[in-house]
Amino acid sequence: MIRRKFGKLGVAAISALLLASGATTGAKAAGQGITDTEIILGTHQPLSGPVALWGVPVTNGMRMAIEEINEAGGINGRQITLIVEDTAYQQNKAAQAADKLLKKDKVFAMVGPLGTPPNMVVMPRALKMDVMNIFPLTAAREMYEPLHPLKFAYFTPYTDQMRAAVKYLVENEGVKKVGVLYQDDDFGKNVLDGCVEQAAEMGLPEVVTTNFKRGAKDFSSQIAQLSAAGVDLVCLGTIIGETIGSVATARKIGYDAKFLVSSAGYVPENITLAKGLTEGLYGAGQTPIPYYEDATPEVKAWMDKYKARFDRDAVLQSVAGYELIHTFAIALRNAGKDLDPFKVGAALEQIKDRGSMFGGTEVSFSKDDHLGPDARNSASLFKVQGDKWIKISNISY
Repeated sequence: MIRRKFGKLGVAAISALLLASGATTGAKAAGQGITDTEIILGTHQPLSGPVALWGVPVTNGMRMAIEEINEAGGINGRQITLIVEDTAYQQNKAAQAADKLLKKDKVFAMVGPLGTPPNMVVMPRALKMDVMNIFPLTAAREMYEPLHPLKFAYFTPYTDQMRAAVKYLVENEGVKKVGVLYQDDDFGKNVLDGCVEQAAEMGLPEVVTTNFKRGAKDFSSQIAQLSAAGVDLVCLGTIIGETIGSVATARKIGYDAKFLVSSAGYVPENITLAKGLTEGLYGAGQTPIPYYEDATPEVKAWMDKYKARFDRDAVLQSVAGYELIHTFAIALRNAGKDLDPFKVGAALEQIKDRGSMFGGTEVSFSKDDHLGPDARNSASLFKVQGDKWIKISNISY
């Protein structure tokens, strides 16, 4: 999926159009969450349930970044407060979180909210109130399409990750037939779309597809279907438990297809919790997982600080939370003392080629493009080898 372009329309023009159409009339939140001394930010995270292995370290990374910013004097004299609500990766809880954060806590922006299904519930409510939806922890294309002055995305889209990875594996690993096992929701369908689009472009046989409901634990019928169809590359629209469960099921019956997971499953836990079952699993992502023994002195110092603060090791999810806050802080600072969401959006559009001490792709934004990375050329392919994810190649399509 190529990023959608919107010509010369930027924040100011789109805002004017919305006002002219009456789309922004009614009870508005513009200016809420700002006092003389404080900027109140909100986030919804799966702090419980199976996706807490994402939500907890992301939240820790965000908190660590905010503490650093506040200790350095804050943003133009204001301290940042972060209010976190647990969704357990459930849409009904996400709706409850949205009501509290938007209407009771009156947050200025949603930052790093995690999960495609929760964001699909909360994001429209926030945008309707002129509350920003900033750098959600999901790589679904809906996080930046269609263009909106108050929503920005930070991560290479699932669709593009999978397209690039499928292309590489067909060209370099002899893959002949692709299948997709995906979570039956917007997240899984983004993964599905990428694999189907790339297979069609390369003239491969029709993709074999099978899905599961969130929280599923038995994948025997889906794996049997893929095996019987002769699929030699299984694209996974899974996160952690479902990744391990599906690959383990395949290993148990002697099905030796290659398995590929998106950035949602490219995490250390898909090695540490799998006890060897995920050996050889491929993963697409945009940032290398930090391993202490391989890290630069700067990253080692950061990992030491994180462990001292939270009494646990930093993981890739921690990096994501940390980086997104520091990037948003640039825009908050550059927007000046008199903050409103549209000024901050315009300031975000000025960020160019922002890199990271952790490596990976740079991010840039513009008036007609609110996706940070270059979708077609910003992913890398990794593979589980022993106790680490090892980088195989930069990938593109």
